[in-house]
Amino acid sequence: MPLYSRFVLICALLSIVPLHAQERDGNTIIPNPGIALVKPQPWSKPAEAEVVKFSAFTDRTARGSAGAGYFVLRLPSGKDTQIPSARVVKLILKPKTPTELIDDSQRKELQKSIDEIRGAIAAVPAASTALADYLKPLQAVAARYDGGEVMIGTDKWETREKNRQSEITKIEFRLRRAMSEAKIKKDFDLNSNADFSRLTEFAESDAALKARLDAMKIECAKLVSREEQDAIFVKLESPLSPDVAALLLDKLKALSDPTPRTVSVLRQAVVAAELSKEIDALKQGFESLWNEESLSKGILPVFPADITTQIDALTSKIAVFHAGAPPAGIWLPSSAFDACVALKNALPALQARLSERDYNAAIEGVTALGTSARQIGSKSIEAMEILKSYANGQIAKFSVLVDEGNTLLTGTDKKLAVAKFQEALAIMPDANLEKRISEIK
Repeated sequence: MPLYSRFVLICALLSIVPLHAQERDGNTIIPNPGIALVKPQPWSKPAEAEVVKFSAFTDRTARGSAGAGYFVLRLPSGKDTQIPSARVVKLILKPKTPTELIDDSQRKELQKSIDEIRGAIAAVPAASTALADYLKPLQAVAARYDGGEVMIGTDKWETREKNRQSEITKIEFRLRRAMSEAKIKKDFDLNSNADFSRLTEFAESDAALKARLDAMKIECAKLVSREEQDAIFVKLESPLSPDVAALLLDKLKALSDPTPRTVSVLRQAVVAAELSKEIDALKQGFESLWNEESLSKGILPVFPADITTQIDALTSKIAVFHAGAPPAGIWLPSSAFDACVALKNALPALQARLSERDYNAAIEGVTALGTSARQIGSKSIEAMEILKSYANGQIAKFSVLVDEGNTLLTGTDKKLAVAKFQEALAIMPDANLEKRISEIK
């Protein structure tokens, strides 16, 4: 390549720092030091150029007119000199020494600047001394980087490994904080996170970091799982139908890394299921007690001792279950159990009313037990209806005999009337009727 062409190429390459630190307005001084390659005359060859050092300059060239205007160069002495732009081959600004050099991409850019200056020194001997002064700081920085250090600030150096570990620590801390502070854990995607990707790159040559990242993935999954568990707990705090509660509990079982609360709730659900089976068995026991023939005569069944024992045991178990404060959504047929207890406790008094032939009181008792019977089963409902029918039937018989007595009494047949009244009293005691009989006699 001809010397002139090579010179022009190198000069172009040396535009490594912007020529104008500010918008050119022809009046503002640009405080960038450098060298100017100045020809003796506008028609002189570039190779004849001499080096003029400057500490700042003002660009007063005419835009759109090559060679028109001039540059005002502030010399190291502090004086300004005016040089026509036609004589200026090139302004070469002093390269800025890097204030940061921490990775290979920055090192490549630095090497590019070094190579350009070296090329310029070879092409422009007159500029060699000044360019060598520009080159030395860059070479010194490159040498330290190549020796295993990184520049983290102006004249601040540390070993590459220390910097690497500091960077890893900083990124890892930031990532963990972001992961823990994420409002919705399931929306925090590690794989698309820039910090996680950066750490993954570091981990290619760091087995310990790779292990931590693997643990972080597990931890992230745990956070998502716990978030889902907490969401299910919120729903379980409200009363739910058995089917809805069962679906939520199935979701809870399927989640990984169950929390102590999840373990506790699932155990409570198991206990509730077992208690439900025992209550169902108790209901079936009640359903099997009823005897239609006995009921039609006003005779109630005697509860076997095992049912009493079963009720007492269930009472204790249910009390323990509720003491554990299970979520309201864990369904337990408590109302059915309460109905069994209420029916068992009420039947002795009801039997007493029937035995005493106090059928009105018996009907009130049977009516009051209707809700409990519906909680237990169809046979219990039917039993209450039979008892009510029996009591109503006895009251009807009583009323018929009283009416017949009243008719006889109207016909002045007092003896037969009293006999009808006494027959009525044999069905059901009545103080008013007893008083009438005494008055008739």
